[in-house]
Amino acid sequence: MSGPRAVLFDFNGVLIEDETYHWRAFRDVLAPLGVRLRRARYNARYLVFDDRTALRTMLRDAGLDTAPLERLLARKRRVYARLARRVRVDPRAARLVRALARRVPLGVVSGATRREVAAVLRRARLRGVFGVVVTAEDVRRPKPRPDGYRLALRRLGLPGGRGSVAIEDSPGGVRAARAAGCAVIGVSTTFRPKALRRAGARRVVPGLSALRADQILSNASRTRPSRRRS
Repeated sequence: MSGPRAVLFDFNGVLIEDETYHWRAFRDVLAPLGVRLRRARYNARYLVFDDRTALRTMLRDAGLDTAPLERLLARKRRVYARLARRVRVDPRAARLVRALARRVPLGVVSGATRREVAAVLRRARLRGVFGVVVTAEDVRRPKPRPDGYRLALRRLGLPGGRGSVAIEDSPGGVRAARAAGCAVIGVSTTFRPKALRRAGARRVVPGLSALRADQILSNASRTRPSRRRS
């Protein structure tokens, strides 16, 4: 293999560290319904999903009607926007992204909304460096299914994933990227390194600021893609 084909980034917990705000927003929306959403439960069961899938699953798990889903979803997004209005991409992570963009195609694969992702990338002046951005609106089956990664790779003209690297913060995200054929670097901003390695991450670091471009690109040539099918 002559070199890496692409680097794909998860968004929440990777490019920005905002998972706490998502949990708090869901918690606040569900509390009036008598649902107590603990952080450990949120991480283990719901974090990997996009907002709509997560909230629908939360309601069903609690034995509640999903009819008010859209109203609750809109409220959750308002609460999150208020809590996360100061969230920014770490300048060290932004420098890393720009360094990679000079050498390889980049993409974002996220369960966040397009509006949320675009706002953060615009503030960081990073939107133009990503060749593709796949968000919640783009796929019917969110992570841990590999659909988002497969779509991003197709849009980059790189179906199959071999030689591409994904950077993820959750076991479900790691499994999704592996199923799409990507090597995976885990960042332990949300889950313990052991959980990310068990899911299939080749390497785990504390966050993007702990990585250099050469370290990320070298993972493509060292790691075979997953043979798991989804």
